[in-house]
Amino acid sequence: MVKFIHTADLHLGSIFENASFTSNVAKIRRAEMFKTFEDIVRLATAVKDNFLLISGDLFEEKYCTAHDLKRVFDTLGDAKTLEVVIIAGNHDLFSNTYKQFVDKYPNVHIFSSEKIEKKSFDQFNTDIYGLSWDKSAYFAEPDFSNVSLDKSRINILMLHADVATTSTYLPINIKTLSEIGFDYIALGHIHKNRQVADRVYYAGCPEALDFKETGERGIYRVGLDKENCNVEFVKTANREFVVNQININPDMGYIDIIRLLTSNINHDSLIKDMHRFEINGMIDSSINLSEIIEQVRQSFFYLEYIDNTIPDFDIQQIKAENEDNIIGKFIEKMQRYDLTDEVNKEALYKGVHVLLREVDRT
Repeated sequence: MVKFIHTADLHLGSIFENASFTSNVAKIRRAEMFKTFEDIVRLATAVKDNFLLISGDLFEEKYCTAHDLKRVFDTLGDAKTLEVVIIAGNHDLFSNTYKQFVDKYPNVHIFSSEKIEKKSFDQFNTDIYGLSWDKSAYFAEPDFSNVSLDKSRINILMLHADVATTSTYLPINIKTLSEIGFDYIALGHIHKNRQVADRVYYAGCPEALDFKETGERGIYRVGLDKENCNVEFVKTANREFVVNQININPDMGYIDIIRLLTSNINHDSLIKDMHRFEINGMIDSSINLSEIIEQVRQSFFYLEYIDNTIPDFDIQQIKAENEDNIIGKFIEKMQRYDLTDEVNKEALYKGVHVLLREVDRT
């Protein structure tokens, strides 16, 4: 039985251009991602795995420095008992990132072609197939017409690809691919770990990049022979991204809201994870939500929020103060509807909220 770690999408060097972190938090996260990579290599070495398979986007090439690249490849090269096999993805194209490191370290094997090629490891009776990205888009499926598997050996395929068949990110047909007969298919590109078919897995990303990537993140440890495929998910992330849905009502005061924001978050997550509050509902118009958040934020490693609340206005007073303008006319029209209906009531308050903000801007 061969043993290996399947990982992908580490995006080392990222500066989190699509996230809203402060520069200090981005710096911490960047360092943590390198630490996670090094922890994965140490794990594979400690448990005496045969292979470390990296299925693309090891780097965020736009932001990786020469020092970053050297650090990573020296770490891999130093793990001399481990055979490291790498394919390039759409964020770390072969010519831009890997070309200089081909054949530089005896135990590090990099696929260099945009067509399917094979690397054989006779000591493990294993053939590993793969291709590397070298341009920004691939519209057609990989060509397997010249692939002839030796069924007496373990056959593994590595792809950085998309199971959506109309994708520009190397679309693949899982059913067709599975019929070729690979013993394991190690996919990268999708950041959520999941099994997509028998012996076909996306590893996901070992560290989440932003709030679109909630939940546990990690790697797969695999034990594989012709009859058995034992796959274990191992959590590797230093921190998780947590989105908290908060619903408030106008009867809640200052203390009530503070308690609601923090009551369901355990202490470890509070000081470790990246939190976002999405705050909905109606709020007493005299309460300053941003001030509450600033007070609560001191207890969190990182906290941001989205304010979807609607102030609980004194509608009659606003109507009286605006009877000759669009605000008053809007209220008068909305009051013809049944305001005991929550949908109608919400529409009224949302509309008034928007109109008042527009008036404030002029």
